[in-house]
Amino acid sequence: MNYLDKKSTAMWIPTPIYEALPYLYIIGGVLFISGTLYIGLTAPGATLYIACGLISIVYGAVILAKRQAYRQNSASVGSAGPA
Repeated sequence: MNYLDKKSTAMWIPTPIYEALPYLYIIGGVLFISGTLYIGLTAPGATLYIACGLISIVYGAVILAKRQAYRQNSASVGSAGPA
């Protein structure tokens, strides 16, 4: 039996946290980049911080886009009515 078959073992995140995650990723990415600009681009690890910031921003934007596309698709399928 697959562990995903049981509903009780599935991972569950409260809705407000789930909805806020992409925005938190984007804010975190912006903070990484601004922090790097604050400490200076020549500081040790600055490239890593900028890379982490960019990855975070892109990841948050991708999640937002996928959620929006899924919700639009679900809404159009649900409102189509019986054939």
